[in-house]
Amino acid sequence: MTSTRRGRPPISNRVIRVGGAIALPAILRGRGIDADALITQVGLPVAVFDHPDNVIPFAKLGELTHLAAERTGLSDIGLRACMQTGLVMLGTVGYLVGNSATVGAGLASLQSYLHLHDEGAAPYFHREGSLAVLGYEVLEPDLVGAEQIVFGALAIAANLLREICGVGFALLEVNFAYRAPSDTSAFSAHFAAPVRFDADRNAVVFDAAILGRPIAGANALFHDFLTSQVREKERLGEGRVARDRIQRVMRTLLATACISQDEVARAFGMNRRTFARRLQENGTTFRELLDAVRFDAARGLLRGSVVSLEDVANRLGYADATAFARAFRRWSGASPAVWRRKNVALI
Repeated sequence: MTSTRRGRPPISNRVIRVGGAIALPAILRGRGIDADALITQVGLPVAVFDHPDNVIPFAKLGELTHLAAERTGLSDIGLRACMQTGLVMLGTVGYLVGNSATVGAGLASLQSYLHLHDEGAAPYFHREGSLAVLGYEVLEPDLVGAEQIVFGALAIAANLLREICGVGFALLEVNFAYRAPSDTSAFSAHFAAPVRFDADRNAVVFDAAILGRPIAGANALFHDFLTSQVREKERLGEGRVARDRIQRVMRTLLATACISQDEVARAFGMNRRTFARRLQENGTTFRELLDAVRFDAARGLLRGSVVSLEDVANRLGYADATAFARAFRRWSGASPAVWRRKNVALI
C-alpha cells in the first residue's frame, strides 16, 4: 500500500483567521450555551474571538463548530455563523479582491492568496462553458467539523460575489459534497438558488459573463500596494510551507480538471524537468504527491456524501470507476465501497 501522508504538514500546523466565524460565540449565547466554556473546552483562549485578525488552528475551528452543532441542535451552524461575513472579514486578501479591476481578476487573486487567511483549505475558480465555478476544498478529509467549515465558507463566497458583482447578481446553483442537514431552509434563504447536497464538489455556480464586469469602487493603486504586501508575506513564508503550497496548488488544479506535471510546474514558474528535480531534492515525486491529493479528495467525498463512485472517479480524473477503485485499494487496502461503509460520516 502506497504511503500518501509522506511529507505532509500536520493539520494542527495550519491556521485560519477567526474573522470568518467571528459571529459564532454570539450565536451560541443566543441559544443559551456558555460560549466561553465551549471555546475553552476545545483548547482555545476565549479572547481569540475578540478580533478578526486573531488566528486559530484550522482543526480547532472544525472541532468547535462540530461541538457547537451538537450543543445547539443547529446542524447548519457553520452557515449561520458566516451569513453576515463579507470581504472586510477576510483581511488583506478581502481588500485585494475588492480592489481588483474585474470580478474575474478578483477571484483569481482569491484563489492565489486565500491561504494567507485560511491555510486549511484550497479555493478554486474556473469556467465550465457559460458557467463560472467558485469552490472550496478542505485539505484534510478526516477533519472533525469539516462540513460546518464548508457551509460557512460557501456562505462567505456568496456574500463576496454579491459585493464585487453588484446589483442584480444571482447565483445559479450551490453544491455541497455533504449530506443535507435535517433543515435546509437557511441554505435556501441565504443562497437564493437551488442547493444540491451529496454533490461531487463544494462550490457556488454563476453566470460566467459576469467575470468581465468591473468592480465598482476598485482602487488600482491600493490594489498594487496590497499585491506587494501579500507577495511579501508569501516570500517570508516560502521555506516553511513549500511542500504544503505544492499540494494546495495541486488540489486546486485537480478541482479544475487541469492537473498534470506540466501544469503544476508552470504554476511555480518552472519547466517539468526542473520541477521534478526540486521534488526529488525534497524526497518526493509528482506521482506520490498526486496520489496523496487524490486520496484526500476521494476520502472527503466518500465520507461526507453518497455521491456515486463514477462521479468520484470523474472528479479525480480517472477514466472510469474501475480505474479509480484499483487506485483506492492500493492507497487504503480496501475498495471504495467498503471504506465508505466503515467510515461514513453522520451529520
